[in-house]
Amino acid sequence: MHEMRTLPQHILPTPLTPLVGREREVAAVCALLLRPEVRLVTLTGTGGVGKTRLALEVAATMNSDFVDGICFVALAPLTDPGLVASTIAQALGVREQGNRPLLDNLKDHLRDKELLLLLDNFEQVVSAALVVAEVLTAAPRLHVLVTSRTSLHLSGEHEFVVPPLLLPDLRDLPPLDRLAQSEAIRLFVERAQAVKSDFALTEENAAAIAAICHQLDGLPLAIELAAGRSKLFSPQALLPRLKDRLTLLVGGAQDLPRRQQTLRGTLAWSYDLLEEA
Repeated sequence: MHEMRTLPQHILPTPLTPLVGREREVAAVCALLLRPEVRLVTLTGTGGVGKTRLALEVAATMNSDFVDGICFVALAPLTDPGLVASTIAQALGVREQGNRPLLDNLKDHLRDKELLLLLDNFEQVVSAALVVAEVLTAAPRLHVLVTSRTSLHLSGEHEFVVPPLLLPDLRDLPPLDRLAQSEAIRLFVERAQAVKSDFALTEENAAAIAAICHQLDGLPLAIELAAGRSKLFSPQALLPRLKDRLTLLVGGAQDLPRRQQTLRGTLAWSYDLLEEA
């Protein structure tokens, strides 16, 4: 039995749209994190595949599995790996004490905690991975869930590659009622209905919607951006326009990070992380 504690008020960001699909992935990541020997899970995958959204769903699902709660730390604004420890400390309410290194205070704070630390967007500060290793070593009941476009390359790390959404077979499309349950199709239809309330999956547009989702490789961000054009174009008219997808797939919600408002922005974020070679 766990001793009773007052849970800290770590607040997870609340997505404004429901998660479509991902039941298998949520279950698989939760199962990983529940294994006592698995202390570090890194969700990797291409930009726009939905790593952060999956991590938030996992965290919300597991909120009662960690006695000391869950702490979300947004690392996307950082460019200096040297700020990772202080950013984690700030999220946990850990403060500097005299001349003592902040990392030591952070390790002391976490030492007895049974907590899930969610570190979001680690890829641009990946050289700070040793900070994660140090806190995991210091805190035996701490679990860390990371989202990153690359793994952290740490001992004991379990990498979970987030796949694209499941796609229907274009050569043998299922009946409309079954097609409507396909993850990619569901996402397109739901997001299209958000901009055009009378949008519906029909016999006339089903093949075009399926082809759009295939053209976009089942990538959730790209599908959402494409569906957002439904106020201007029918799926049949949208499909041929995808040849110029970097120009077409724009206009993401303004409350999203800039890298998620256009497909070009997502690619630019990845490109800017590359070394000169």
